[in-house]
Amino acid sequence: MKYLAAALLIAAAVSTARAEDSGSRCRGLNANVSALAGEYRELRERRRQLPQGTFDQDTQADGGRFHRVLYSLGKEMGRPPYTRRIVVACLGEPDAVKSGKQMRPFLDIYQRELRKAGREVSERPGRVYLIYHWRGGHDFLFFISEAGRIVDHGWWFAYE
Repeated sequence: MKYLAAALLIAAAVSTARAEDSGSRCRGLNANVSALAGEYRELRERRRQLPQGTFDQDTQADGGRFHRVLYSLGKEMGRPPYTRRIVVACLGEPDAVKSGKQMRPFLDIYQRELRKAGREVSERPGRVYLIYHWRGGHDFLFFISEAGRIVDHGWWFAYE
């Protein structure tokens, strides 16, 4: 019984720390973004802990929870007034950071969608792409940062 009580106290402390961590990382942002960021970090860690070859519906399925959370984060944080510093503080370090030249092979779909929406397609010098994997390097969300400001976001899907 002593061990059960100790385990429950530890679990409560971890849960409280996690809630405080989520709030402090995204301080000053709306509650929805803060909640999404906390859920993202939990799902990201869960995905990282899965043994190789294990399928998890929530973290890997098209339309699964991780996919929906990342999509929502892109929609919420993928434009001004968000900054690179805020995105990294809320979501953690990106899985990769690439220059425009390094991203060139991945931007066809993004640019096609811009054209369809009647938006300008241009590559600006100094752009940095913050990449957050959904399913490894196969499918990912990217935030586009110019001079530290988030100016847009997009997705890369390998369609495998």
